[in-house]
Amino acid sequence: MDVGLNSDQLSLRDAVRDILRTECPPDAVRRVLTDPDRWRSLWKTVVGLGWTELAAGAGDYGPVELAVVLEECGAAIAPIPLLSSVGLAAGALRATGLDAVLAEIAAGTAATLAVHSPGARLPGAPMVLHQGRLRGRAVAVPNLPRAELLVTLAACEGRFVAAVARCGDGVTVQVGESTDPVQPVADVEVDVEPLATAPVHVESALATPLLAAAADLVGVAGAALHRAVGHAKTRRQFGAPIGAFQGIKHALADNYVAVERARSLTYAAAARLADPNTAPADAWTATALAKAAAGDAAARCARTAVQVHGALGQTWEHDIHLYVRHAWQGAALLGDSRALYHEVGRRFAGGAK
Repeated sequence: MDVGLNSDQLSLRDAVRDILRTECPPDAVRRVLTDPDRWRSLWKTVVGLGWTELAAGAGDYGPVELAVVLEECGAAIAPIPLLSSVGLAAGALRATGLDAVLAEIAAGTAATLAVHSPGARLPGAPMVLHQGRLRGRAVAVPNLPRAELLVTLAACEGRFVAAVARCGDGVTVQVGESTDPVQPVADVEVDVEPLATAPVHVESALATPLLAAAADLVGVAGAALHRAVGHAKTRRQFGAPIGAFQGIKHALADNYVAVERARSLTYAAAARLADPNTAPADAWTATALAKAAAGDAAARCARTAVQVHGALGQTWEHDIHLYVRHAWQGAALLGDSRALYHEVGRRFAGGAK
């Protein structure tokens, strides 16, 4: 299995990186904190460039391309609902045959995925579909205040379905305080007739969303590490760069290992998803391990970046807190690392049914 990027994928990565460097500098992200509608102009640009066509997963846009684009968006902490739309919502629908919904997301309709039941640490099916009515409650739904379409998983007469609802009547959004205000989360109460439904295998539905979340976090981790290394090279104390001090260089070296481990697991998982012969359980395991490693790496790199920057890193005026917020919130998305590792271990030990 080849997990390296080919020339076309490298060109895609470089193009996305260059565009985000111009269209989404940290100042643009920071402006979203005071202007809740600031994301719309960048979203219009992204849609015009065709990045939302990743939702369809057709042609040249497979799991690896999805990971490439979302990693770069994570590195830029782009304040747009691309992860929730093409990675989470569309990702859960990829094998359902709901092509009309996928086409709508690919055309630029913002969407999100609701799969966390109250009190649950791992994603699942928080809704029930009974007599044509979708009911239930989900918490910590990413970018829900911006979404037009809500995708969720529901139990239905002994099986599971993916269900799509249009935000509006019957979909009650309960907005709370988000750790990362530029990527707002909210709880949702649903009592509505769904727009579309399709039978689904829960593990298959969650594999691509887990991969997407992992790629985003790898981008956050790499960018936070890059900033910390840059500061360690230029900030001097006692006549030497602080990066020469053992405590700092060892911490940064450990972070580098964590980032590369997470990136390797993420692209290996993407290659598995791209292989039609991969069993659903194997795909879930690969993506769950990638997400767990990426969550750890992002949280660790963000924390170390604050420590390396010292008092400067703890100020509102510095950008590093944007990475800390994104890392903390993203690490909990679709299951925190401890819960994912525990579930993978339980299955490996023979506990999976």
